[in-house]
Amino acid sequence: MRHGDRPNYLRATWLLLLVPLASTLVNGCQQFSCKSGKHPSALPAEATLTSPRPPAGEDTRLPLPLLPRMAEHQLENMRDHLATIQEIMDALSQGDFPAVARASARIGYSEQMGQMCERMGAGAPGFNEMGLAFHRSADTIGITARQNDAAATFKAVAATLQTCVACHSAYRQQIVDEAAWKKIMSHRRTIAP
Repeated sequence: MRHGDRPNYLRATWLLLLVPLASTLVNGCQQFSCKSGKHPSALPAEATLTSPRPPAGEDTRLPLPLLPRMAEHQLENMRDHLATIQEIMDALSQGDFPAVARASARIGYSEQMGQMCERMGAGAPGFNEMGLAFHRSADTIGITARQNDAAATFKAVAATLQTCVACHSAYRQQIVDEAAWKKIMSHRRTIAP
């Protein structure tokens, strides 16, 4: 199949995948709830997530304590991750597998990403692991793209987006001051093995 003959559904698929996630990120990481009513972090990975509105004022997500500069840095990163996913979907809709692989490398795992996840998640149990799951999931996008496998690459993108939804379902930013941050870090050191 030539590039110009690609079905229109490939060109539009990224919209179907990104609109719910974009809405979540742009609107300040609003709450997602699980069909079972359990907290998202207590569900198995294959659990189905939906996005009904929670009761007014109720937000059962775990707080992710961050200093103001850390919170802004994290939001910038998430916006860049979303832009990268859009770039991946655009390249995938055009059958440009090398561009998909290049873009996915920006959000894939690296030592620097691992250290950033650890620092950002220092005050919230499980956050670091969810961040690392996102970056490792993004690695599969590049792997499947290098195999020129569109179906597997779409599945890899969907799995990566699921890690986004799971994390936004489980955590919310909580801005703290220096004194609170030091207390959190001090407590963390006393319970570390």
